[in-house]
Amino acid sequence: MSTFAVTVETIARVVHHPGADRLDLAVLRRFPDWQFVVGRASCAEDDRVIYFPIDSLLPASVIAALGLTGRLAGPQTNRIKTIRLRGAISQGVCARPDLLLPAHRVGMIAEGDDLTSELGVTKYEPPAIPCHQGRLVPLPGLVPHYDIEGSERFQHIVDLLMDVPVLVSEKVEGSHLAVLRQADGTLSVCQRNFQILPDPVAGEHDWFKAMRQAGVDTTLARLAEVFPGRGITVRGEVLGPGVQGNLYRLPALTVRAFEIEVDGIAVDAGRFVELMAGMPTATVPVLDQGRTLRDILAGRSVAAASTGPSLLSPDPAKPLLREGIVIKPMHEMRHPDLGRVVLKKRSPEYLAGNDW
Repeated sequence: MSTFAVTVETIARVVHHPGADRLDLAVLRRFPDWQFVVGRASCAEDDRVIYFPIDSLLPASVIAALGLTGRLAGPQTNRIKTIRLRGAISQGVCARPDLLLPAHRVGMIAEGDDLTSELGVTKYEPPAIPCHQGRLVPLPGLVPHYDIEGSERFQHIVDLLMDVPVLVSEKVEGSHLAVLRQADGTLSVCQRNFQILPDPVAGEHDWFKAMRQAGVDTTLARLAEVFPGRGITVRGEVLGPGVQGNLYRLPALTVRAFEIEVDGIAVDAGRFVELMAGMPTATVPVLDQGRTLRDILAGRSVAAASTGPSLLSPDPAKPLLREGIVIKPMHEMRHPDLGRVVLKKRSPEYLAGNDW
């Protein structure tokens, strides 16, 4: 589960907005990849603030205290999204603690404190995908819920990877699919949170159709020859008609694989690329591999590197903006603060709805 929290933070830097006389741009000390727009002179370096990240759903009392009534996103006008204000990306909202906390609490808070529950904030979750052709049951033991942490909250992990060979792939705009092939050849087809049991009467579920059309079942059968007697999972993104607006304008459902797991453990990123070569199931676009993250970034921030043309653009002459990037070490690593080391960064330009 990726981290979400409304936290107490410290302003690291404030500069004038280049396109607006009454606005500034601010960044946080702990999360310098997040830039947000603030009123001119409303905060200064070293100020203590409460930071509401993107996808925060705010209660009416907080919205009113912040003066944001009717100005947020979503059907309830209560959701914080990445936006563009006078040409500058803004990711999140900050507030003076005294606007939201009683006086005795203001003196008690410290950088990093989690105020999510205290302020009644929840995280926006995309609506569940309807399941009309099949029954949803709990995930199999070898297929746990899958999510990736954003790089913003784990700068020390980014620093760790700077001199480590990594694989950087395109984060594609689709919906999660995981297909487990048990040692006896039985297949379990799963969404992010549930396994889907087929219903012969209702017809074939789209995830089974996508698996079949992308050859995931055949790919798994070939992988079973490499890992005999093991449980093998291929994870990927379902793309195509009816999925996330079919950004890539595909004519039929398909799958782009991004991971292989053997008995629930991910294989090395480099091994994944080797194993998928020549398989009927295509992978997500690999942007770079085998070089250190420092060499790949070449002086850019991860946020800057996340923005670029999608390699799945239907018209190369008019490329789409990619959703972001995923960074994995070439050989699996673990860290006490993160567990398995893998990070994502969604492009701020993409989230703001900018056309490439």
